[in-house]
Amino acid sequence: MNEEQARAVAEAAGGETWQSGGNIWLVLCRRSDGKLVVLSDEAVSLYENDKAFEDNRTTQTIGLH
Repeated sequence: MNEEQARAVAEAAGGETWQSGGNIWLVLCRRSDGKLVVLSDEAVSLYENDKAFEDNRTTQTIGLH
């Protein structure tokens, strides 16, 4: 998604925008249990924590296409 889309999704979901490079924008939503939900235009992914996100170790991913 582009920056404008990411900002709109972040506002609706209560998350924050993050640019992964190459003009690819994600929305990060931190849960109260420390897990991280990451939204893109292709998938919703769950990570155990920020470190798992940095290491690209997903717990679960749901494709949107």
